Amino acid sequence: MWQHRAPKEDQLRGARLTLPILTNSRSLVSSSSQLQRSSILKLEDEIICLGEDISRIPSIVHGGMTHLSSRHMEVGRWQALISECINQVKREIRALEQEKDATEGYLQERQLYAQLINNCVVLSNSLSSADRLNPVLTELKKEQQLISEISELLQNQIVVLLNKQSSLKNIRTQLLSDFLDKSEAIKVTTRCIGHQLSSSLPAIQYKPDHASYDQWLSRCRELKQAADDLLKDSSTFRGNLRFTLANLKNTQECQRRSTGASMRKKIHKLHKTQELLIWERHQIGNEISDLTEDVWKVAGQIRNCDSRMHQVTSRLDILNQRPGNERCLDHPHISFTLEKRDLEKMSAELRSVLKNSQQDLALTQHRLKLLESKIAKNAQHLETQQRCQNLHQSFLPPRGSTVILGNRPQLHTAPGCSRPQIQ
Repeated sequence: MWQHRAPKEDQLRGARLTLPILTNSRSLVSSSSQLQRSSILKLEDEIICLGEDISRIPSIVHGGMTHLSSRHMEVGRWQALISECINQVKREIRALEQEKDATEGYLQERQLYAQLINNCVVLSNSLSSADRLNPVLTELKKEQQLISEISELLQNQIVVLLNKQSSLKNIRTQLLSDFLDKSEAIKVTTRCIGHQLSSSLPAIQYKPDHASYDQWLSRCRELKQAADDLLKDSSTFRGNLRFTLANLKNTQECQRRSTGASMRKKIHKLHKTQELLIWERHQIGNEISDLTEDVWKVAGQIRNCDSRMHQVTSRLDILNQRPGNERCLDHPHISFTLEKRDLEKMSAELRSVLKNSQQDLALTQHRLKLLESKIAKNAQHLETQQRCQNLHQSFLPPRGSTVILGNRPQLHTAPGCSRPQIQ
């Protein structure tokens, strides 16, 4: 009996089950009894023939459930990895935001400080061309150029930072979407695992656009790798940015100290010059006093000489009034004549001395006038440098935003730091 059914069993295995051709209602009613009898006979034959295949169904179902459980665990593992990536991306975005705030704050400080430096340069340029040739203006222009380069560099870094932040936000959106998809997939898989034959499922539209497993796995790996690459790149950028900011702050502080030392040295030199000019003015004042006194003395001597000569001349005139032979060149006449001659000679010499003294006095007074002008000019230069120094020292950034230096340079000590190049 089993031998006769074996060929039929093989035929049934190779054959496909097909639905009967639908007919109209009349033919279906007329042939219903005949179909029932033939269906019962066929079903009995098929059950007998497929007895061996039916015995394999529990093992097939068990294999499918095993794959379903493995798939459930695999999606869960990937969901955990994506969740960790999302947290890392969120932390990195917050870290970038902090770096952006710090960089923008430092840029704002440099812009405010640049205004002070520009004002210092304007003050220094208000001096005469000779006074502008000093190290202070040179250091101020160096600092001005350095601040301009730093500001440009910081602006470029902020643009790069914003681009990286935008890329991270974009990958975060993709990760969140993938995480939600995997969450929904886990729910569906869980519902599939717990599904019973007696339970009913809602009608769901069939979606034939399935991706292959390799495509799914490749997508997961590519998404995670893209997130890891962006995280690594962003972390490296933040480290480089912190290093760059530290170098910029040190460079700026070094140049600021150099400018401050140059200002202190210049102010000290101007103070010394002012003291020397004031001392010289005092000496010239004493010299003018001495020359004035000499002029008064010589003028007094000339007056005395003129008075004596007038007296001698009067006496000679009186002697010349003697009558006849009495008017002779006797000793009194000769004596008064010689005295008058000596007085005339002395008066001429005294007048020459007086003229020279007056010329010396005039030259000394002119020197004093020039010195007064030089003192006023030096005082103005000193005042300008002090205003520039006060302006340069007036900028006080928030504590901790710049490098704090413990040792201030001495007045005569020039700074020994060189200006590094900005990379």
